[in-house]
Amino acid sequence: MTAITHYQQWLTELSYRFRSLPFYLVAVLLHLLFLLIFGTYELSPAGGPPVITQFTAPEQRPDIPAAPPPPPPPSSSEQRKDLTAPLPAASKVAMISVAGHANAAFYTKPVTEISPTAIRQADKSASVEVKSRLSSADVGGANLPAVKLRQVLTRAYNFVRDGTGVSGTGKATRAEFQCYWAIYQYGDWNCNPASLSNLTMQVSRWSNRRIRQKIDPKPIVVSSKDLFTIKPPFIYVTGHKDFKFTDQEVDNLQQYLHAGGAIWADNSLPGRRSRFDMAFRREMKRVLTDKDFEPLPDIHPIMMSWFTIRELPASMNFYREPIEIIRLIADEIAIVYTLNAYGDLWESALDENDRIDRQLYRLGPRQGYHKWGPHYGSYYTATHYRNVNDDSVLNAYKLGINIVVHLLNRYENRLRAMGIRPGS
Repeated sequence: MTAITHYQQWLTELSYRFRSLPFYLVAVLLHLLFLLIFGTYELSPAGGPPVITQFTAPEQRPDIPAAPPPPPPPSSSEQRKDLTAPLPAASKVAMISVAGHANAAFYTKPVTEISPTAIRQADKSASVEVKSRLSSADVGGANLPAVKLRQVLTRAYNFVRDGTGVSGTGKATRAEFQCYWAIYQYGDWNCNPASLSNLTMQVSRWSNRRIRQKIDPKPIVVSSKDLFTIKPPFIYVTGHKDFKFTDQEVDNLQQYLHAGGAIWADNSLPGRRSRFDMAFRREMKRVLTDKDFEPLPDIHPIMMSWFTIRELPASMNFYREPIEIIRLIADEIAIVYTLNAYGDLWESALDENDRIDRQLYRLGPRQGYHKWGPHYGSYYTATHYRNVNDDSVLNAYKLGINIVVHLLNRYENRLRAMGIRPGS
């Protein structure tokens, strides 16, 4: 009975499958029909009329010539000759200078449309442009001929000489001038009151008084016209705080720097992103809008102007951020920015043996004693102010005299390098 039942179920299922077969056959035929009709068409991406795509190679039309085969690669002699050949008009290259250096080439055509010869020729042009800029100058972004360069450098040299009587270079430098603190709005310009006095005294002693600076530096108001009547070779800017120059201060500093003066700024909060660091960078961008800070090269006359300094000295709390500069007249330094608070180390004077003067000085008749320099002492050295020792202070002074000497005779050095004797 069970077998009969299974047999009847099998017959029923088979009958159902045969009845469904026509539907499967119709579906297969419809798929084949759609494939034959639309399989040789490709829809245009723009939604235009369909473009027929043939699966077999098209026959060559008699009115269209066959494409020529690609040329063989040139020989080595042809390649050498091609390097010296003039560029075709379609491959001309436009060169521009970026931040005063011709190290960037921007092509007028996509790279795929420019031949390798044009690229090699562009690199060669860039090299020539670099050499040209090194032998020329940059004032406001323009190259100067030799005659104009001499005039620009002489005018700047005379500005510095009027305020210092400077002559000679290197350890033969002679000058007599006053150092000036820059008084600017909203800043603590005298935060290290003994630092600049100690530096000027050390410069005078190391130069055997050939570079005579009055021991007590004077403040100079940046918004006044004293910058142009006194003509200081540089002004010293320091502080801890955030600040903002007034419009008059910005205008005076612009004129002063373009006349030949310089700014030496020392961040009394060592390192980057401090309040003074951010403020000084922001305000210098207002003074020289088209100039940017750049790190002082490892080999630069500053590092050899008096002492030979092979490594930038570490300062307060072992900071050793690179010196940064801004170039202006004839590509010479207009702004020197030391980020490491060297002025804090100059608060400790040196004795006749070039060691920290550890004598005790009395503050007043009713006051106690303190060691020379507020940043020197066991408590400060061990807790807040590290790396205050004989070597670090001595090296900070060496860097200081190097910067002073370079700022005094940087224009004279350039004129002598051009074969011109300044003042003759």
